[in-house]
Amino acid sequence: MKKLDSNKLTKEQIEFFDNPDHLAYMATVDENGVPAVGPKASMKVLNDGQLQYLEKTKSHAYENLKNGSKAAIVVADIPSHKAMKIIATPEIHENDDYAKSVVEGTDTPNAYVVVLNIDEIQE
Repeated sequence: MKKLDSNKLTKEQIEFFDNPDHLAYMATVDENGVPAVGPKASMKVLNDGQLQYLEKTKSHAYENLKNGSKAAIVVADIPSHKAMKIIATPEIHENDDYAKSVVEGTDTPNAYVVVLNIDEIQE
């Protein structure tokens, strides 16, 4: 993958990311460098510079983000072998007004909201 010059998603990248056939996987590391990787089905593009997902399990990856880990998100299209990787800095929302407004009316009202500010895009 090649690092792109911009940290803003293009219209085509947003469409690729938001394709319902593409599942996002996120990786983080703990303080010892041990990785945690898992699917994030609720991951979506918030705008051209941010992603967002609902943290439902409060798992190792979430704890890593709370403790300062950056996130690496990969979305791939297996048939075409096309993929995109995003490196991002998390912004955690636990029970604040923003989180409440996002989860209101969903099937996961106790989820936390994680906004990921895009630092780098690779294709």
